Amino acid sequence: MNQIKIVTDSAAHLSAADIRAYEIHVLNPPILMDGKLFGYVNKISSEKYLQLFEQCSNKPQIGDITVDELTQKYDALGEDGSQILSIHLSDKLSNTYHNAKIAAGKSASQVTVVNSQVTAAGLSYQVIEAAKLSAGGKSIQEILKQMEKIRDNTRIFFSVRNNQQIVNNRIIGKLRGFLGKHVNTAYMIKFGHNDFDLVAHGSKDESLNDFWKTQMQEMHDECIVKLTILHSGTSERAKFLREMLTQEFPFVPISIVPTNPEMTTFIGRESTGVTYLLG
Repeated sequence: MNQIKIVTDSAAHLSAADIRAYEIHVLNPPILMDGKLFGYVNKISSEKYLQLFEQCSNKPQIGDITVDELTQKYDALGEDGSQILSIHLSDKLSNTYHNAKIAAGKSASQVTVVNSQVTAAGLSYQVIEAAKLSAGGKSIQEILKQMEKIRDNTRIFFSVRNNQQIVNNRIIGKLRGFLGKHVNTAYMIKFGHNDFDLVAHGSKDESLNDFWKTQMQEMHDECIVKLTILHSGTSERAKFLREMLTQEFPFVPISIVPTNPEMTTFIGRESTGVTYLLG
């Protein structure tokens, strides 16, 4: 049986230990400032990128991994006859999936490209599961079937307290963003079925706390096996959520991490995300 090599985006929240253990190939998109190359995502910390994002009037942007770059990557990885499983951030957040599909058609290697249909933490759930199954000798089709199950069992919410980036990325309209900015509005957004859904909005802390009171009731009827809290900027809100969720779900492993540059660019600063997986 040919080896399966896994490629994924830098957006995935993967530990260095997991990347080494499973030999996951992580793409490294460029960071652009005023259209010029500033550096690369894998060479900058989340904290440093956020500092750039907060201090620069012209915000840094994440550039695309080109079709040619992906084709060369696939050709090199498949040179020994390995199959390649290329797993990417939702195409609502990044162009990489589309470019990867084109590159797979051009590559001499056998490449399967997957649109994870989730955001960063959810992407890591799928990638790690795929890596474990691959290491266990499972076929591409067996891995894809399990990844679909994980995708369908992933729940994603994030709160946004500074709405500029969700306006820029057309998650909410310009008029709503203008009005919300002047009345101190916070937004709770659900990401599911590969799309955004505004599920709550109102005064900053009150509306978010009310949402979680309701959501907790639903979560107690579910079998949660993993939970990830992400934040861009201050970690106070993330710590508050971790304390609240730990009290409610004491046996569920909960991690808290700063958002990566891709998600910071998309949802902006002062945002907190909660992603969890059902068993």
